[in-house]
Amino acid sequence: MWKHCSEKILNLCGLFGWMGAEFSAFLCLSMPAESAALANQHKQGLRAYTIQGVLRLEDDEIDMGTAALILSREWGTQRTTHTYRRKIDDMAEAILRRLDEQHLPADYRAIGVINTYLFEDLRFTSVKTADNPEDLFLHVVLEKKQGYCLSLSVLYLAIAERIGLPVHGVVVPGHFFVRYDDGQRRYNIETTSKGASADDAHYLSEFNPPDRPQTLYMKNLTPKQTLGCFFNNLGNSYMAVGDTEKAFEALLRAVQINPLLSEANMNLGNIYLQKKMPHQAIAQYEKALTILGSDAKAMNNLGSAYMQLNNYETAESCYKTALKLDPSSTDFYRNLAGALQGQGKFEEAVSQLGAAVVLNPQDTAAFALLGQISRELKRFPDAEKHLLKALALEPSLMSAMISLGYTYLDQNHLDKAMETFEAALNYRDALPQAWFGIAQIYRRKGQANDEIRAYEQALSHDPSMVAALQNLGNAYTDKGRETEAIEAYRKAIRIDPKKADLHYNLGVVLAKLKRHDHAVEEYLQTIQLDANNAHAYNGLAVSHYYLGNAELARTYARQAEALGFEVSEVLLK
Repeated sequence: MWKHCSEKILNLCGLFGWMGAEFSAFLCLSMPAESAALANQHKQGLRAYTIQGVLRLEDDEIDMGTAALILSREWGTQRTTHTYRRKIDDMAEAILRRLDEQHLPADYRAIGVINTYLFEDLRFTSVKTADNPEDLFLHVVLEKKQGYCLSLSVLYLAIAERIGLPVHGVVVPGHFFVRYDDGQRRYNIETTSKGASADDAHYLSEFNPPDRPQTLYMKNLTPKQTLGCFFNNLGNSYMAVGDTEKAFEALLRAVQINPLLSEANMNLGNIYLQKKMPHQAIAQYEKALTILGSDAKAMNNLGSAYMQLNNYETAESCYKTALKLDPSSTDFYRNLAGALQGQGKFEEAVSQLGAAVVLNPQDTAAFALLGQISRELKRFPDAEKHLLKALALEPSLMSAMISLGYTYLDQNHLDKAMETFEAALNYRDALPQAWFGIAQIYRRKGQANDEIRAYEQALSHDPSMVAALQNLGNAYTDKGRETEAIEAYRKAIRIDPKKADLHYNLGVVLAKLKRHDHAVEEYLQTIQLDANNAHAYNGLAVSHYYLGNAELARTYARQAEALGFEVSEVLLK
């Protein structure tokens, strides 16, 4: 959404001044009169019933009020489009009557009349923040007489098109306003400041739109381009209520209509990132950067997409660029630390996290990551200190609690580890990892049945937890429950078919059951994924030996021996 429109523009009335003496005169409420002819009455857009139908129209046939109300209907309002459109028509007719009473034409001089009517007589106001998705929709603006920059601008545009004024939407990063432009006179109109005017220089300095030839910023938008901006915010609205699929659909439309709107590209990239589609996210972030030239948030998000691909080097480069553009962001330091951690550059990661907590001593996530990295470095006292700090700041931070449990487990402090994991069981999101940790404790204690039950609990909350399936298979194997072990390994392989250890473990169990032909298949899969797996070569040698393939047994045995495995002499003969 255009998040900072309200807080940055609300106080500009006194700064901008009104547009001229002819606009500031007191205007009395007019008496009812015959309906005036509205300039939009012949537009095809008045007969549109779906947004697809609106978008098929030529720009000059689109009725902005109708289009916005169709989107209100899709959002879920129960009242009809005609009910709200009649309200807009009534407002336009009232303004036309006032123009007639004052002998003013429907040109730039109408702006003051509109402003007085909307913001003084009807008392339309701007909301303090743009956080409520409802405030985007025209029906809510009409009912509550409030909105933020985009939604109030849509109302202004709907009224202007009925009066016949050449008024357009205008977008800058994070803000939306309207502009009167008849080719001779041009006025920017701030709907969040009671219609006050600011010159272009204000927007250039306040919102810093990119100075590049092919952008939408600071230009008169067509009706479809304005709807593209609306779709961008509609996507954010659906995200705010947790409807990712509708948000995705809206943002796809926003980018299709306005491919040069960087916010739409960024937001669509964020949806792709959430949907674990990093290649598509990268494409959108790169489009945004093509428009913006350089942007700290876009570079940071691009780094996060490369992190999903485990391309830590490129992610590191992106995060470093983001930090150069904005060295005050603790998020960027923390994200850079994650990229360094992925490359095993732990000391550098610790340094970046140190910078983050200097900037923000309350950065819970930074302390949690410091704890995780300290654990990887086997600096257990430091890990415990940082994780306890994170939990002191945010007691429900489950990533820190789970890491603390494993820190105790690493030191074989089994009672402390159990206490920590059991505390995590009170939080739904932590259940799989907490039960997995408890299973590790039971394994250390040699309580195989309890270990198996704990893995089964973990999988009941997350059936796709590959590590739990693998360890469950191992535990079943230890207990002589080979059939169940095979089932566990095969479930894990269906989820992660490229994990070499799973194929190897399955091969071991199959060989144990003397199903050597199937064991060979799994060992071959293992070495395709991990060509240096000496154990798999030895397994191939053993299974081929029992299958009577002596030459193949010798070949694989020699390969296992070359990789450092101590091979039985029987296999080499």
